[in-house]
Amino acid sequence: MRIKLNTILFLFISILFVGCGDSHNNHYAIVLREKREAPKNKTNEEKVDEALLKSNQIVNEKEIQQIKGYVERRNWKMNQLKIGVFVEELERGKGKVINANSVVRLNCKIELLDTKQVFDSKIDGDKIINMGKEQSVIGLVYALEGKAEGGKLRVAIPSFLAYGVTGNGDKIPKRSSLIYEIEIKEVK
Repeated sequence: MRIKLNTILFLFISILFVGCGDSHNNHYAIVLREKREAPKNKTNEEKVDEALLKSNQIVNEKEIQQIKGYVERRNWKMNQLKIGVFVEELERGKGKVINANSVVRLNCKIELLDTKQVFDSKIDGDKIINMGKEQSVIGLVYALEGKAEGGKLRVAIPSFLAYGVTGNGDKIPKRSSLIYEIEIKEVK
């Protein structure tokens, strides 16, 4: 009888605490949810950063749409990489394959979306790209990786993966998308 009484008393107390626990629930998962859902007071700096991020996303998306329109008007068959670069392989290369550590010599022409030519290897010399260290036109690294020596490509790179908001100070204006016609001459 004594064991039954202890068991009944334990069950009664348990039910009492469980039933009353709703107003003072400290369960870990609920506490985390409440913290996550609670509005956070943002600093002015965080608000500015958030606004800048949103405006950059809008500008970048508009630029991608401009490139898509440019490509469609010319009936090019370009694939858009996840990062935002457009690539069309005109001729598959048969030589050494480009990887993250390659140094690549390119014969290329570069023009803006308004068709103004800003670079030509026949005039300016071949372009050398060090895949592991390229910083000015990072979109070119994405376009070239996995391609082979002797290949020919057409590449469209948005400004945020090229010279960005400043341009290069010489021939490429700020926020300029670039169109490359590339022949991969050598891969080291």
